[in-house]
Amino acid sequence: MKKALPSILILTTAVFLTGLAENIFIGILPDVAKGLSVTETEAASLISVFSLTYALYAPFAAVVAFRVNTKLALQISLAIFTAVNLVVMVPDTGLFVLNCSRVINAIVCAQISVSAVIYAVGQVTEEYRARAIGLVYLGISGSTFLGVPVGVWITHMSSWRATGLAMVLLGVVTICLVSVKLPYVKTVKHEGSPIRLFTAHLKDIKQLLGQLVSVLFIAGHFVLFTYLTSYSGNKGFSGPEMESFIFIIFGISGVAGGLLAGTFSDLIGRKTALITIPVLYILATFLLSIAEDPIMFFICLSFWAAASWSISPVVQSYLIGLARSPSDVVIGVNTSAMHLGVALGATVGGRLLISEDLSSLPWGAIGLVLPALVLALLSIALSSDSIESTEKCEKGIGG
Repeated sequence: MKKALPSILILTTAVFLTGLAENIFIGILPDVAKGLSVTETEAASLISVFSLTYALYAPFAAVVAFRVNTKLALQISLAIFTAVNLVVMVPDTGLFVLNCSRVINAIVCAQISVSAVIYAVGQVTEEYRARAIGLVYLGISGSTFLGVPVGVWITHMSSWRATGLAMVLLGVVTICLVSVKLPYVKTVKHEGSPIRLFTAHLKDIKQLLGQLVSVLFIAGHFVLFTYLTSYSGNKGFSGPEMESFIFIIFGISGVAGGLLAGTFSDLIGRKTALITIPVLYILATFLLSIAEDPIMFFICLSFWAAASWSISPVVQSYLIGLARSPSDVVIGVNTSAMHLGVALGATVGGRLLISEDLSSLPWGAIGLVLPALVLALLSIALSSDSIESTEKCEKGIGG
């Protein structure tokens, strides 16, 4: 793990960009809506379109990983990422053109994320796999911790369009890091066609249920997270400084949750972790919904953020541990599942805002994560005892 750490940190930086591209508009959604002269729900299409495109392309990103070296895939994707974010900076660019650019951006971000995780998983032994995945996805929670508050600050100092310049500059830096510092590794080849491998993965009911856990859990999270700025403002926490502070707290807690989740899964076992994380998230969301005192609100926000960013390394480690599909197939499909969840959550949240009000968002989130917990239990119940025996072997070796 120590030997692979420098490479994994570079990959974390690359994934940071994808998280920034996806989440940057969440912190400034009211400003974007005002600037485009549309409603906040309509402006949220910038998030939904990105996530839906990401979800549809992610399996193909894993197919590309079968054919193209991961470092080359990262370099090409980062170059396109840098170019397409110039569109955000163009004055008078409307919602339609921005959404077109978001489609392209989502495709290259999916390729970056999938390639990064596949590269990282290939650099560590099985006992450190969840931790490696957690470190890579640290980039996404890190983008909330650093990128979203900076985006809020840039917007209030200049304009929301100036965030495009920040992403362009970060893209250039990351291309240099990947090109100069990331070692070249051989592309992993598999027997059989990629399509057959993906089809076989989705036909396996245990793996399919595991993927649906990601869809519903992430959907539940984004019901509230998409509109977190407005939700917090409705609780009395508004203004540029407060908005930045909210996302800093969220990001720090998310980083901690992602890191701890990987270690948690490796230490206590994949099955236990897969059940525990949704339970903790439901509890955290309930506490956040009833918190009115400022101190309690931020404590609950921190707990909620940590739980929300814990699911990805846990689910991916669980699915890879089933040993029924190659890890890059698992990661490709799970990346797709997560972003289907983002699109679903943003849409459900928008519907709730139209039909109900902001206070209904936490309950909508819980309503989607509860069935995710049920599916996790069902997947575990149907799985063979092979995971259990594997985990016992790992603990025996580690001890």
